Amino acid sequence: MALSYSTDRVDENGKELLSYGSSQFPIAFFDDDLTVVSVPYHWHDEFEFVIITEGCVHVRIAGKEFSLRAGEGYFSNRGVLHAASLQTLTGHQHALVFSPDVIAREQELAWTEYVEPILQNHSLPFVRLIPSVPWQKEILRLADLAWDYGAYDKKDYLLQVRFCLGMAFSLLCNHAAEMEVEFRDSEKYRRDELRIKKALSYIEQNYDSVITIENIADSANISVSSCLRLFQRVLGTTPVRYLVKIRLQKAAEALKRGDTKTIAEIAYECGFLDASYFNRCFRKEYGKTPSEFVGKQQSGRTET
Repeated sequence: MALSYSTDRVDENGKELLSYGSSQFPIAFFDDDLTVVSVPYHWHDEFEFVIITEGCVHVRIAGKEFSLRAGEGYFSNRGVLHAASLQTLTGHQHALVFSPDVIAREQELAWTEYVEPILQNHSLPFVRLIPSVPWQKEILRLADLAWDYGAYDKKDYLLQVRFCLGMAFSLLCNHAAEMEVEFRDSEKYRRDELRIKKALSYIEQNYDSVITIENIADSANISVSSCLRLFQRVLGTTPVRYLVKIRLQKAAEALKRGDTKTIAEIAYECGFLDASYFNRCFRKEYGKTPSEFVGKQQSGRTET
C-alpha cells in the first residue's frame, strides 16, 4: 500500500477530506510529522489506530482529554469527533485509518463476531492504549505490525494486515465491557456531539465572515447558554476561541502555500478585521509572527 500523506483539510461538515487506500483494500498508513501536520477537530467513517512514536501528544476525543507519549496510542471508533496537539518540540505518530471491510465483509461471520460489536457500540467511542496493560500492549503491537507491513509493502501485507487488525479487534471485543464503564453517559454525549458538529460545520463554512455566538448557537438550534456549555463539554473550549483557532489554521495554510497576497490580505480573508489582533493571536498559537512563519516556509522550500 505504501505510506500516505496527511493533510489537515476537512469538508464543510468537518469531515476529513482524505481517501483511504483503494476500494479493494480501503486502508491508509500515515507517518505524521506533527510539527508539520496539524490534527484539528474532525471525524471520519473509518476506524483508526494511532501509535505515538516520538514526543508527547495531547488528545481530545469523546469529551475526554489525555496525553500520550512514545509507545502509547489509541483506537477511535467510527464517526467520533477527535483532535490532537503536539506538546513537545518534535513529535511523530503512526496512524492506520481503515474501513471495517478490511477486517470482514458484512455477510461474513467475522463481521458479526468482531466488527459489528465494536461498530455499533456507542458506549465505546475510543480506547486509550497503554503498554502497562497487557491486552492493550498486545493491541499496540498488532497495530504497529500491521502498519509496518502495509506502509512498506512487505510480502503478504494484504493477509498480514487483515490478520493483525482482526486479532486486535478480537481483543477489543473481549475487553469492551470493562471499558464501557468509563462512558456510562455516552448516549447523552453523542447527542451533544451531534449538535456540536452542526456548529462546527457552520463555522467551517463561514469563518471568513463576521460570526457571533448567537449565529453559532442558531446553527445548531440551541440557546447561547447551551452553546457555551456544549463547546466546553465536548471541545474543552469556547465558541469564540474555537473560531479564532480555525481562522488561524486557515491563515497558516494560506501562508504555507506561499500565496501572492499580503499577510494583511490573508488575515482579512480569514475573518480577522484587525491586523494587530491577528499578529498577537498568530504568535500565541504558532510561537512566531506571521512574517517569521512565512520566512521559515520560504527557507524550507529553498533548502528543498
